[in-house]
Amino acid sequence: MRTFGILAAFAVAVLTALTPATVRAGEVTIAVASNFLPAAELLAEAFETETDDAVVLTHGSTGQIFAQIVSGAPFDIFLAADDARPAELAARGLTADVRPYALGRLVLVSREAVTREAAAEMVTGANVALADPLVAPYGLAATAAMEGLGMDTATFQPILVGNVGQAATVFRTGNADFAFVAASLLERLDPPHVLDLTGLYPEIRQDGTLLARASENATAAAFWAFLGSDAAAEIIAASGFDLPE
Repeated sequence: MRTFGILAAFAVAVLTALTPATVRAGEVTIAVASNFLPAAELLAEAFETETDDAVVLTHGSTGQIFAQIVSGAPFDIFLAADDARPAELAARGLTADVRPYALGRLVLVSREAVTREAAAEMVTGANVALADPLVAPYGLAATAAMEGLGMDTATFQPILVGNVGQAATVFRTGNADFAFVAASLLERLDPPHVLDLTGLYPEIRQDGTLLARASENATAAAFWAFLGSDAAAEIIAASGFDLPE
């Protein structure tokens, strides 16, 4: 009886191993600039529904993710908030492909209405949150916009945070009266007032890269192809971005 029980258990284990339910789906790990996280979550959901593969998202500032990749972080795809870091990764031989996937838009959110003409006076001396321009492209764009609005950036002392998503959080929690944020975060932020800053900062071209370490990952290749599809473009455009030509 004991021998029969062992054989039966072994047979069940073999049959279970052969059933389709035990076949694991593929997986792709994507590092996303914080401004693109809401859109990336929608893209991941659409891709998973279509393929049954798994998408693992991690997010942060473009500069921080870049440093992690250079140090060997196990990401398959990097969706940056600029085109400089992906180009640098390509120069280091760390990419399999690079292309633009979105054009970012910067806005100023506030608790009371503000115009371009009055912004310099209203914002100077107030609590203003923005991403650190040394690591975050939207922070760099914000400094250009401040100059365009006539603010004295030499004496300006904003609340600097690591990425544009954190700038939005500082505003949402009431710790800032103004914040320079990505238009893609407005739906979650739901600010009282929004000032469009189009034309006051250089184009924010956001490039993505399929990293070289993922060259044998079929799921990564499939997501990379999906990112260039019409379905993905619709999600990206509806998430507060312009589309590259």
